[in-house]
Amino acid sequence: MKFIKTYIPFYKENLRLALPVILSQVGQITVQLADTAMVGQYGGDDPTPLAAVSFATNFFYIIFITAMGLTFGLTPLVGEHFSQGNTKYMRRLLLNGTLLFTGIGVLATILLFATRSLFPIMGKLMLGDGNDASIGAVIELALPYFNTLIWSVIPVMIWGSVKQFLEGVGNTRIAMVTIISANSLNILLNWLLIYGKCGLPEMGAVGAGYATLISRIFQCAMLVGYFFLTPRFKQYTQHLFTLSKLSLKTTYNILKVGTPIAFHMLMEASAFFVAGILVLAFGAASVSAYQIGVNMMNVTFMIVVAIGSATTILCSYIYGRKTYSRLRHTVNASYQMGLMWNISIAILFVLLRYQIPTLFTSSPEVIAITANMLIFIALFQLSDCMQAISISILRGLQDVKIIMPIVVLSYVVINIPVAYFLAFNCGLKADGLIIGFIVGITVCAILTSLRVRRNIRKMELSMGK
Repeated sequence: MKFIKTYIPFYKENLRLALPVILSQVGQITVQLADTAMVGQYGGDDPTPLAAVSFATNFFYIIFITAMGLTFGLTPLVGEHFSQGNTKYMRRLLLNGTLLFTGIGVLATILLFATRSLFPIMGKLMLGDGNDASIGAVIELALPYFNTLIWSVIPVMIWGSVKQFLEGVGNTRIAMVTIISANSLNILLNWLLIYGKCGLPEMGAVGAGYATLISRIFQCAMLVGYFFLTPRFKQYTQHLFTLSKLSLKTTYNILKVGTPIAFHMLMEASAFFVAGILVLAFGAASVSAYQIGVNMMNVTFMIVVAIGSATTILCSYIYGRKTYSRLRHTVNASYQMGLMWNISIAILFVLLRYQIPTLFTSSPEVIAITANMLIFIALFQLSDCMQAISISILRGLQDVKIIMPIVVLSYVVINIPVAYFLAFNCGLKADGLIIGFIVGITVCAILTSLRVRRNIRKMELSMGK
């Protein structure tokens, strides 16, 4: 009972910030599941449309997630200065951050357009001897879907700038409203454009891309408009666009925190991207199963991300105020909440492994492959939780340089080679790719949690000096 009484205030503190983020993540997950389910049901027994969406999404997110990762560096900096009441510097962070991330969005858009030329090359590569001939149809259908996603990068980067700033001041509710509103629009547009309802043309998988683009533009306009038009945020927005607030040093500070975070997300996305490419060798059914599996991973991971986002905010306040006596309990409460969630979901994955795939497809082959894959996905839930929350803690404490070598070791040196060996040399196919993630993420979880423990000890010792 004493243990519970000790941690209840810390659970409440985290959940106050995390709950809106959780609801936002649930909304995003709902859209991802709706996209996959609607496209999968549209294809029926033909897995090609779902496989095309999977391939294009993997290709897109390796650049998109990296760009978004840079915006995550804004939150701990804003949180630190918010806890100190330094509004003047917060305005400088807002202006320089928004300009920086908009520019990065433009560069990411150009880079994504350039990568389109790799689609035919990838198609020829995967159509070698012994490969499923349907992969050619997957590549052909993936390109127009990919084209629609590209245009959504800039509005999402602008939205992300404002969202991360608001998280730094402890306001996670506004982003929740915009995300849920945009996601509701996305699902409606999916129904209209994929199936051609209300007199609109039947667009199939490409319709899902247009639905995503329109909803992301709406999401950006809604959040930015509300932020600049609401009187209570005037202290941050008044006289914002002045040359005196432009600062290369401030931009550098944002990048110094954001770059290791973006690098982590790049390595993680690259591992999933490589696995998404390698799974093509096992046919369209395996590609579809892998996409369903990734969606189910996101079901658990996004909730942990929400808890981690709240933890980043709380740790940034502790770092700014130097109230290190609260750090250990704050960190432990986050780990406990994340693990309780992931363990519960892991059990459900195993128990419902044959029912879950039927939400996305009616193909018996895809259902069988996915059911087996979900067992392995359930196995790495503990490690996935530990590494996600540990990195969120390090982000809040601005101890981010160490993240880069850890993720290189975990994802590049260990994850990808192990996945390839098990999938191709041991004949485990798609299951081998998932086991590779188990090994890599476990290494990342161990090393990052040890770094968190080191920080806690160091900061607690500093209080005694």
